[in-house]
Amino acid sequence: MDTLMTRFYEHYPHLKHNKAVDTFISKQENRSLIEQFLKEPNAEREHELNEAFKSHYFDIRFTAYVSSSLYFHSVNFDKKHRTYSERHPLTLDKKADQGDGQAFIDLVPDQSDSLSPFMNFSTLAECLEDDDLLAGYRTLTERQQRILDLAYVLEWSDTEIARSMGVSQQAISKSHRKALNALRTLLQKKE
Repeated sequence: MDTLMTRFYEHYPHLKHNKAVDTFISKQENRSLIEQFLKEPNAEREHELNEAFKSHYFDIRFTAYVSSSLYFHSVNFDKKHRTYSERHPLTLDKKADQGDGQAFIDLVPDQSDSLSPFMNFSTLAECLEDDDLLAGYRTLTERQQRILDLAYVLEWSDTEIARSMGVSQQAISKSHRKALNALRTLLQKKE
């Protein structure tokens, strides 16, 4: 303990071991107020010292209040959230009425099993099983075949196809429509 603290506690022994007083004394601006008061004790300096301590003590109490208030509000929020979640479970988290205790989420099929029916193919020609449709596909221009491949095998949108081919989306839509109409016309003639 330094000499300033020793001198201060000689005047105020009842404040010894008080953490609020210790933290007050540890601040440099407060130490100068204490030194001035101990050198020349008078009512004005005592009033300044008391006001500084009141401000310091208010800061401590206010910080403690805000801290405990935040803690209790977070606890209450968590309780309310948990209660709400228990009373209103998400539809997929509810138990299915099948008696086996499964939730609806367990009954949803795994989408990764069938992401795309044409995942293992690179062109539409490899996917087509109808000979007439395959023959019609082969009569299309190379550009139309490429557009159909990207649209139906890779499941790209017209905008994505246009971006990859460096043309407008409208041009792709027009070619796409023409290719489908050509296939439709060819199949209708065969019937």
